[in-house]
Amino acid sequence: MSKRPSFFAKSMPFARTNVSLPGDISSVTDDPAVWEARSKIPPRDVSEVVIAFGIDAGYLPHAAVALTSLIDNARDARFRFLIVHDGIPLDQHADLERCAPGQRFEWLEITDSRLLNMEGRRHVSRAAYHRLALPDLAPADVSKVLYLDADVVVIGDIRELWMQDLGDCMIGGVYDVGIDSEAFAKHFGLPPKRLAYFNSGILLLDLERIRQGNEFSQVLDLLETRFEELDQIDQDALNVVFWGQWKHFDPLWNVQRRMLMQEGRPCFAEKSEMANDRRPKIIHFTEHNKPWSIDGYHPYIWKYYHYLKRTPYWDAVNKIGETNFKKSIRRRIKTTLIWALLKP
Repeated sequence: MSKRPSFFAKSMPFARTNVSLPGDISSVTDDPAVWEARSKIPPRDVSEVVIAFGIDAGYLPHAAVALTSLIDNARDARFRFLIVHDGIPLDQHADLERCAPGQRFEWLEITDSRLLNMEGRRHVSRAAYHRLALPDLAPADVSKVLYLDADVVVIGDIRELWMQDLGDCMIGGVYDVGIDSEAFAKHFGLPPKRLAYFNSGILLLDLERIRQGNEFSQVLDLLETRFEELDQIDQDALNVVFWGQWKHFDPLWNVQRRMLMQEGRPCFAEKSEMANDRRPKIIHFTEHNKPWSIDGYHPYIWKYYHYLKRTPYWDAVNKIGETNFKKSIRRRIKTTLIWALLKP
């Protein structure tokens, strides 16, 4: 069996230079004035915001944090939450709904065998596939939806993102700084572009147009026929199908760990940017550095625990963290002993 390709960028700091791209966006830039002109929309001109999560039972606590944070930063908004799942018991629904009192919840269980039978990987949960069910599972009256991974904390008014104009695109998102998009394009025979690979953790979807096309069917076909080539599984497949045909949003709406930290050093949150109010609007805990793990430092971990305290899941997640901490200590002791024994 051939080795699965990896397209992780060795070093890709937060983009600070203009990059020419085709379509309705002429450049990708970190110029605050440019992004403000593109994304500053009065957030109150919204009747209802439709948010979707794709989760399994294990991610309920983290979805609760995401819910609590987005409600806290848009307190007078009206939300409709679509929870796509693979069989979360009914008696576990109430705790999540308590995090957004007075808001509308719809629990959509996946029945498509193509999705249910797909394999996961150690670094990618099978729940990642759930977003692919949205065109079929979302109610017919939902023509647009904002999909969020559960491992996010929202610290901006989500209505600003909801109101973004997709133009001629079916989807909109933020580029993934951890992927070398030029290497990815070369492998799959796509036109080479920098910053052309999006992170699928935050996506604005035009469901009306998606339902009229067959792009999501192409994604599923790709997952079945070229699975071993897809290191990031459905995210890779989505990028192949929508290559060069997605709307670029301000990176502050999907601030990934590599935008903040590289090789243990800050690379984004500089004083000058903070002074210009270039603060993240959504923190996305990408890679293995989750707040509930002990695998590494994240500068915004405190935001996660700030909102976790306001959910019914505080004790459960703390228990996970305590268990992981004990495992980490045992692993470090074992490693130290092995090195001591091997030392000449």
